[in-house]
Amino acid sequence: MSDRILRNMHYGYRMSKAALNAAGKSLMHDLQPQGIAVIILHPGYVSTRMTSNHGQIEPDQSAKLLLQRIDQLTLETSGKFFHANGEELPW
Repeated sequence: MSDRILRNMHYGYRMSKAALNAAGKSLMHDLQPQGIAVIILHPGYVSTRMTSNHGQIEPDQSAKLLLQRIDQLTLETSGKFFHANGEELPW
């Protein structure tokens, strides 16, 4: 099976990620008046069974970076989508 066909077989997974991002944005709108910030995070390409251990980062490294993003969260950055490395991701 070609790589192109394999990539196209992940529609459900991709849709679930888009739905999570939309939920995070909706939560941000609902919770911001109460002073509660929401962050949307991408852990990176993590080496796990799901990636057949072909990731670019180990789970413990990703977790540490995600905690750094959470520590930097403010009401001004609430609702934004960040990669574990700190890069803001458009969506």
